[in-house]
Amino acid sequence: MKKKTKWKVVLAIGICPFVLPLVLGFYRMSIESWTMLDWLIMYSFIYWPTYIIGFVLILLAISKLVGYKK
Repeated sequence: MKKKTKWKVVLAIGICPFVLPLVLGFYRMSIESWTMLDWLIMYSFIYWPTYIIGFVLILLAISKLVGYKK
């Protein structure tokens, strides 16, 4: 696996903690009658460390990918 491809995978993994609550929120709205805001507040309160990990992975991947272009 090329190094650039590896960092793109890391970037995709870093984006997942920000997309997952939205996807699960739509599921909870349609099936279990939650409101999106209630779901996002509860998810963020319980799983806040995932946002930090995702943010660090995104920053690391972007810095490495920008470094390869120079």
